[in-house]
Amino acid sequence: MYIVKKEIKNNKTGKIYSYLQLMETIQTDKGPKPRMLVHIGDYALTQEEQKVLAVIIENKIKGTNIVKFNDKLEKIAEIAFVKYNNKITGHTEAKPETPKENLPEIDLSTSNISSSRFAGSEFVGLEFWNRLHIDDLLFSCGFSQKEADLAKVVILGRLISPGSDLHTFRWVNDQSVLMEFFKTCFSHISKDMIYEIGDKLYLNKNQIEYQLRNNLKRLYPYIDKVYLYDLTNTYFEGNKLGSELCKRGKSKEKRTDCPLVTLALVVDQEGFPVYSKIYKGNQSEPSTLKEVLEEVFKYRENLQDYLQKPSIVMDRGIATSENLAYLKQEGYSYFIIQRKNQVKEYALDFEDLSTFEEFKDSNNQSIHIKRIAESDSVKVLVHSTGREKKEKAIVNHHEKNFLEDSQRLINSNQKNTIKDVDKINIKIGRLKERYGSIADKYKFILISEEENKNKIKEIQIEKTNKNPLKDDYAGCYVIQTDHTDLTGKEIWDFYMSLTEVESAFRSIKTELGTRPIYHQLDSRIESHLFISVLAYTILKSITYKLNQKNYRKSWKEIREVLRTHMRSTITQKDKKGNTYSIRVTGIPEIKAKEIYDLLEINLSPQRIIKRIRSADCRN
Repeated sequence: MYIVKKEIKNNKTGKIYSYLQLMETIQTDKGPKPRMLVHIGDYALTQEEQKVLAVIIENKIKGTNIVKFNDKLEKIAEIAFVKYNNKITGHTEAKPETPKENLPEIDLSTSNISSSRFAGSEFVGLEFWNRLHIDDLLFSCGFSQKEADLAKVVILGRLISPGSDLHTFRWVNDQSVLMEFFKTCFSHISKDMIYEIGDKLYLNKNQIEYQLRNNLKRLYPYIDKVYLYDLTNTYFEGNKLGSELCKRGKSKEKRTDCPLVTLALVVDQEGFPVYSKIYKGNQSEPSTLKEVLEEVFKYRENLQDYLQKPSIVMDRGIATSENLAYLKQEGYSYFIIQRKNQVKEYALDFEDLSTFEEFKDSNNQSIHIKRIAESDSVKVLVHSTGREKKEKAIVNHHEKNFLEDSQRLINSNQKNTIKDVDKINIKIGRLKERYGSIADKYKFILISEEENKNKIKEIQIEKTNKNPLKDDYAGCYVIQTDHTDLTGKEIWDFYMSLTEVESAFRSIKTELGTRPIYHQLDSRIESHLFISVLAYTILKSITYKLNQKNYRKSWKEIREVLRTHMRSTITQKDKKGNTYSIRVTGIPEIKAKEIYDLLEINLSPQRIIKRIRSADCRN
């Protein structure tokens, strides 16, 4: 923090007025930027005194004002500190003082703080829960107030502190302030309550999803232009014997050692969920498209803003000839993002970029595009210099880490720490999950003991002839569409606008901790995934609002900032031995206050004051 002196001239009198302001430097997307914290006023101070004053005020804000300076600066600092607190809490006028005869004499040596709980992310989550009218939505599905409050626990719990249902049970009872703001009075929430409310949410999935989508469109009015459709799968630790849902299939995380379940998700051009469906782990991806789109548009006549069918964006694996024929028949346009092996079809084109059109992207990196017209579609070949550098750097870094982790497994085997073949295969599966295409460049050779084939005496690793695509065609990809009226540059611009949309699955899998799943019952697995989709809807609502204000941080980063905001109980005793207990929400830190302001969330003090007389304590 620092102080600057400002001057302003009265145009009528010509007189110059000066005043002091407390400033700080903040980091923005465009670099460091000064921000005014407090208007201090007109004081005649030297440069050295201004520097000392800034230190005093900053110490007061941080609660570390141990050293006392001269009375003049201390008095100015106290005035500035009060202004700062009023600004943070939103108070503009001082409250009338309580008559002194009613004020107890507090023994400050008895002051203590207890029962501190996280409050920041909870306040934000509850605010957007109310803006989306989720309570009313649940009431229309037959939920009671108690059940609606329990739904807050599992959905906001997945948003704020992702984990298993057991983790949610511990979080809401031991760490979070959430229950203090429920209409239902809970002394304790049991694990069974959490399991049961998840079951009821999934039983009402279709109605909840449809009404929540309508609430979203009322909160953020816009016309659907694009639906991005994709599938992902998540895995289980265990064999899941007897499960109709968990099947072994092609794992996107290379977890071939684990059974899987598949989540299909449709999101719009802003990244908001439209529809979700859960499939078996061995589900064929292309066969799901028609079924999902028919479900999405089953009630389209009720969408007031529905003008035309949006374009469907999908990966090459879903875009079979049968699916493209279906889309054409139903009047859909499409965009296909082709990665991996499809790029090899145009290897000769990518080898000679002189035939490509070149321009600069927003980061001043070279983009080369080549438009190829076909009978009823257009393909755009793209090479990005920036993406090439990034992909190669990632490959090199991941390969180094993969080899180091693999060597640790080999060392553990040599030290006889791990010998069991099943446990070693699980370790190898996790390596393949973590490092993806890098792991495809290598193969593990397990050499068993002669007397016991289930014991591995040696692990070897050797390089295969496979090379990940990012080595051969780094920075290259292909876009296909039936929008034949668009130029190559317009098609590329459209694809770049979907960058935020494609983050939906990453958020669900990483920021909301969807994988792995620990449930044993298929119904619980389905509710677990559906709760993640509901939590993501709230997450996206929050980040969408912040992005509109040019605040572009991940939900994980936002959560970390909001963790600094706590709600605590302050206890003190007066001279007569009476104990005063004050339950109060603290003043948010500057960065947390910035998030509240951008989200237009006004926090009230929400104090609860109790007095316990000394006589009551003795009884």
